Amino acid sequence: MMNYERITLSLIAVCLILLLPPLLDGIARKIKAKVQLRQGPPIFQTYYDLLTFLSMEPVYPTERLSFRLAPYIAFASAVSAALVLPYGRVIPVSFTGDIFVFLYVLAMVSIAYMIGGFSLNNTYTNTGANREMMIMLSIEPVLGIAIGTFALNTHTLRIGAIPFTVTSTISVFLAYALLAYSVYVEGGFIPFDVAEAEQEILEGTFCEYSGYLLGIFKWALMIKRFALLWLLSSFVSIPLIRNVANGTLGSALILITQVIVLFLLYTGIATIESMNARLRIDHIIRRNAGVFLCSLAVLALAALGW
Repeated sequence: MMNYERITLSLIAVCLILLLPPLLDGIARKIKAKVQLRQGPPIFQTYYDLLTFLSMEPVYPTERLSFRLAPYIAFASAVSAALVLPYGRVIPVSFTGDIFVFLYVLAMVSIAYMIGGFSLNNTYTNTGANREMMIMLSIEPVLGIAIGTFALNTHTLRIGAIPFTVTSTISVFLAYALLAYSVYVEGGFIPFDVAEAEQEILEGTFCEYSGYLLGIFKWALMIKRFALLWLLSSFVSIPLIRNVANGTLGSALILITQVIVLFLLYTGIATIESMNARLRIDHIIRRNAGVFLCSLAVLALAALGW
């Protein structure tokens, strides 16, 4: 692939990472409103909200540096996670072992959320941070095993290369189910959004953030959701068309397919969210523990070549 083509697709990837998540959030809000027979906000409302937050000075409830740095850590980590994924046939940041980097920087978003929550002597922020920690510790192993199963199947530690070389086995089909579940839970979608829980703990860590710090934090979590769903859409769409998508046009076709699958996933998630109530944290942990035990069996199948 020519350098200018790689640069062009990399720039498109950066634009998608930064600009598409608020649109997806706005579409999801509109879908949930329609399902619940409400008017709902405009599709571009999330952009307006972010611009409002980013134009305002924050109020600092504490002088701790960790409180101020947490949104920036979350934002940088979310963007970094998205950059190691494939966009068409181009991976903006690719190297052997980036599968571990993806899992690490993705976890850093949750860690930043916890840092912000534990920086204050506030019941709501501490509760939100505690819940985020419990969910992360219970679902990250499932996500790791799901991706690890694909790695065993393809014999590569480059996350961008996996969807181009994955083959059909029993363990791979089960890994897709594990990946879909872990992406949904890790994304904090209803009924797994207990770390924010607006009506219960006033958005957890976010209840003490304001101004551009709140805007950066919310933007970071939207990018994290984008990265997770882009990972799933890539693993679903690329294996279907990789053999007929060659050259520059083929790379563009793959990218368009990834975007279409992403929108379909977000539409389905918004519909599921609109019809479910929030779970209790103990129910979530119990459910994640059961899925983790199942994931170990899937990993054993993958190790045996099945």
